[in-house]
Amino acid sequence: MKVKYEHKPSMTFIGFSTSIRPEEGYAKCPEFWDKEYSQKYAKLWQTMKPETPIEKAILENQIGMYAICDEKKGSFEYWISGLYKGGEVPEGLKLYTFPESDWAMFSAKGALPRSLQELNTQVWQEWYPNEGQKYKGNGNAMLEVYSAGNMQSPDYECGIWVPICRPKRSNGQETAEIVSSMTLTGIL
Repeated sequence: MKVKYEHKPSMTFIGFSTSIRPEEGYAKCPEFWDKEYSQKYAKLWQTMKPETPIEKAILENQIGMYAICDEKKGSFEYWISGLYKGGEVPEGLKLYTFPESDWAMFSAKGALPRSLQELNTQVWQEWYPNEGQKYKGNGNAMLEVYSAGNMQSPDYECGIWVPICRPKRSNGQETAEIVSSMTLTGIL
Protein backbone atom coordinates (compact mmCIF):
# COMPACT_ATOMS: atom_id res chain seq x y z
CA MET A 1 0.00 0.00 0.00
CA LYS A 2 1.46 3.32 -1.09
CA VAL A 3 0.77 6.51 0.84
CA LYS A 4 1.77 10.10 0.24
CA TYR A 5 1.24 13.00 2.62
CA GLU A 6 0.31 16.30 1.02
CA HIS A 7 -1.10 19.65 2.12
CA LYS A 8 -4.18 20.92 0.25
CA PRO A 9 -6.15 24.17 0.50
CA SER A 10 -9.82 24.13 1.38
CA MET A 11 -11.81 22.19 -1.23
CA THR A 12 -15.55 22.43 -1.93
CA PHE A 13 -17.42 19.63 -3.68
CA ILE A 14 -20.88 19.47 -5.24
CA GLY A 15 -22.95 16.32 -5.41
CA PHE A 16 -25.80 14.19 -4.16
CA SER A 17 -25.82 11.71 -1.32
CA THR A 18 -27.51 8.87 0.53
CA SER A 19 -27.22 7.52 4.05
CA ILE A 20 -25.66 4.05 4.44
CA ARG A 21 -24.96 1.88 7.48
CA PRO A 22 -21.24 1.00 7.73
CA GLU A 23 -21.80 -2.77 7.61
CA GLU A 24 -23.67 -2.35 4.29
CA GLY A 25 -21.16 -0.02 2.64
CA TYR A 26 -19.48 -2.49 0.28
CA ALA A 27 -22.88 -3.50 -1.14
CA LYS A 28 -24.85 -0.24 -0.92
CA CYS A 29 -22.20 2.17 -2.33
CA PRO A 30 -22.01 0.35 -5.71
CA GLU A 31 -25.81 0.09 -5.72
CA PHE A 32 -26.06 3.86 -5.22
CA TRP A 33 -23.65 4.43 -8.14
CA ASP A 34 -25.70 2.08 -10.37
CA LYS A 35 -28.98 3.79 -9.45
CA GLU A 36 -27.63 7.30 -9.97
CA TYR A 37 -25.90 6.32 -13.22
CA SER A 38 -29.11 4.98 -14.72
CA GLN A 39 -31.13 8.03 -13.58
CA LYS A 40 -28.67 10.88 -14.18
CA TYR A 41 -25.78 9.77 -16.39
CA ALA A 42 -26.75 7.10 -18.94
CA LYS A 43 -28.51 9.41 -21.39
CA LEU A 44 -26.13 12.31 -20.69
CA TRP A 45 -23.03 10.22 -21.57
CA GLN A 46 -24.62 9.32 -24.90
CA THR A 47 -25.37 12.91 -25.94
CA MET A 48 -23.03 15.04 -23.78
CA LYS A 49 -25.75 17.70 -24.11
CA PRO A 50 -27.22 18.63 -20.74
CA GLU A 51 -30.99 19.04 -20.71
CA THR A 52 -31.46 19.82 -17.00
CA PRO A 53 -29.65 21.98 -14.43
CA ILE A 54 -28.42 18.79 -12.70
CA GLU A 55 -26.98 17.43 -15.96
CA LYS A 56 -25.27 20.78 -16.56
CA ALA A 57 -23.77 20.69 -13.05
CA ILE A 58 -22.62 17.07 -13.58
CA LEU A 59 -20.65 18.08 -16.68
CA GLU A 60 -19.33 21.43 -15.40
CA ASN A 61 -18.14 20.06 -12.04
CA GLN A 62 -17.23 16.53 -13.16
CA ILE A 63 -19.61 15.02 -10.61
CA GLY A 64 -18.55 11.40 -10.32
CA MET A 65 -14.79 11.98 -10.16
CA TYR A 66 -14.99 11.84 -6.35
CA ALA A 67 -17.05 10.23 -3.63
CA ILE A 68 -17.22 11.51 -0.07
CA CYS A 69 -17.75 9.24 2.93
CA ASP A 70 -18.90 11.43 5.83
CA GLU A 71 -19.19 9.50 9.09
CA LYS A 72 -22.33 10.09 11.14
CA LYS A 73 -23.59 8.37 14.27
CA GLY A 74 -24.49 4.82 13.20
CA SER A 75 -24.17 5.56 9.46
CA PHE A 76 -22.25 7.53 6.89
CA GLU A 77 -23.41 9.94 4.24
CA TYR A 78 -22.08 8.75 0.89
CA TRP A 79 -21.74 11.39 -1.81
CA ILE A 80 -21.17 11.12 -5.53
CA SER A 81 -19.42 14.43 -6.12
CA GLY A 82 -17.20 16.67 -8.17
CA LEU A 83 -14.93 19.59 -7.39
CA TYR A 84 -17.23 22.63 -7.28
CA LYS A 85 -16.25 25.26 -9.84
CA GLY A 86 -18.86 27.85 -8.76
CA GLY A 87 -22.20 28.74 -10.18
CA GLU A 88 -25.69 27.45 -9.62
CA VAL A 89 -26.35 24.62 -7.17
CA PRO A 90 -29.45 22.98 -8.64
CA GLU A 91 -32.16 21.58 -6.40
CA GLY A 92 -31.18 18.02 -5.47
CA LEU A 93 -27.47 18.85 -5.24
CA LYS A 94 -25.59 20.25 -2.28
CA LEU A 95 -22.11 21.44 -1.34
CA TYR A 96 -19.53 19.90 1.01
CA THR A 97 -16.32 21.67 2.06
CA PHE A 98 -13.15 20.12 3.43
CA PRO A 99 -11.06 22.66 5.36
CA GLU A 100 -7.43 23.32 4.50
CA SER A 101 -5.66 20.19 5.61
CA ASP A 102 -2.89 17.69 5.28
CA TRP A 103 -4.00 14.50 3.56
CA ALA A 104 -2.87 10.89 3.65
CA MET A 105 -3.34 9.84 0.02
CA PHE A 106 -3.50 6.16 -0.96
CA SER A 107 -3.63 4.68 -4.46
CA ALA A 108 -4.89 1.44 -5.95
CA LYS A 109 -4.94 -0.15 -9.36
CA GLY A 110 -7.59 -2.54 -10.67
CA ALA A 111 -11.25 -2.91 -11.54
CA LEU A 112 -13.91 -1.23 -9.42
CA PRO A 113 -15.39 -1.75 -6.91
CA ARG A 114 -12.97 -4.48 -5.79
CA SER A 115 -9.73 -2.45 -5.97
CA LEU A 116 -11.19 0.46 -4.01
CA GLN A 117 -12.84 -1.78 -1.42
CA GLU A 118 -9.59 -3.71 -0.89
CA LEU A 119 -7.72 -0.40 -0.51
CA ASN A 120 -10.33 0.86 1.98
CA THR A 121 -9.89 -2.30 4.06
CA GLN A 122 -6.09 -1.89 3.98
CA VAL A 123 -6.28 1.78 4.99
CA TRP A 124 -8.46 1.14 8.03
CA GLN A 125 -7.07 -2.26 9.07
CA GLU A 126 -3.35 -1.70 8.35
CA TRP A 127 -2.43 1.98 7.96
CA TYR A 128 -4.70 3.39 10.63
CA PRO A 129 -3.62 1.01 13.45
CA ASN A 130 0.07 1.31 12.48
CA GLU A 131 0.45 4.94 11.34
CA GLY A 132 -2.88 6.72 11.30
CA GLN A 133 -3.47 6.71 15.03
CA LYS A 134 -0.63 9.19 15.47
CA TYR A 135 -2.60 11.71 13.40
CA LYS A 136 -5.55 13.67 14.67
CA GLY A 137 -8.43 13.50 12.22
CA ASN A 138 -9.44 16.65 10.40
CA GLY A 139 -13.17 16.02 10.30
CA ASN A 140 -15.18 12.83 9.92
CA ALA A 141 -15.03 12.48 6.14
CA MET A 142 -12.69 11.04 3.53
CA LEU A 143 -12.53 11.12 -0.27
CA GLU A 144 -12.59 8.41 -2.88
CA VAL A 145 -10.77 9.71 -5.98
CA TYR A 146 -11.41 8.31 -9.45
CA SER A 147 -9.48 8.72 -12.69
CA ALA A 148 -10.93 8.84 -16.20
CA GLY A 149 -10.94 5.56 -18.05
CA ASN A 150 -12.36 2.06 -18.04
CA MET A 151 -13.31 1.33 -14.43
CA GLN A 152 -13.26 -2.41 -15.14
CA SER A 153 -9.68 -2.41 -16.46
CA PRO A 154 -6.96 -4.11 -14.40
CA ASP A 155 -4.94 -0.89 -14.98
CA TYR A 156 -7.66 1.49 -13.69
CA GLU A 157 -6.34 3.87 -10.98
CA CYS A 158 -8.28 5.19 -8.01
CA GLY A 159 -7.47 6.42 -4.53
CA ILE A 160 -8.58 7.19 -1.02
CA TRP A 161 -7.63 10.48 0.64
CA VAL A 162 -7.94 10.90 4.40
CA PRO A 163 -7.72 14.42 5.88
CA ILE A 164 -5.33 14.50 8.83
CA CYS A 165 -3.62 16.92 11.18
CA ARG A 166 0.05 16.04 11.43
CA PRO A 167 1.54 15.90 14.90
CA LYS A 168 3.53 18.93 15.99
CA ARG A 169 7.20 18.71 16.86
CA SER A 170 8.33 20.10 20.16
CA ASN A 171 9.16 23.42 18.47
CA GLY A 172 5.57 23.63 17.15
CA GLN A 173 6.38 23.00 13.48
CA GLU A 174 4.65 20.31 11.47
CA THR A 175 6.55 17.17 10.60
CA ALA A 176 7.32 16.78 6.93
CA GLU A 177 7.60 13.02 6.77
CA ILE A 178 6.86 11.54 3.37
CA VAL A 179 6.30 7.81 3.72
CA SER A 180 6.27 6.97 0.00
CA SER A 181 5.04 8.39 -3.29
CA MET A 182 1.62 7.95 -4.82
CA THR A 183 1.33 6.87 -8.45
CA LEU A 184 -2.12 8.33 -9.07
CA THR A 185 -1.85 10.90 -11.86
CA GLY A 186 -4.04 13.57 -13.32
CA ILE A 187 -6.17 14.17 -10.23
CA LEU A 188 -5.97 17.53 -8.44
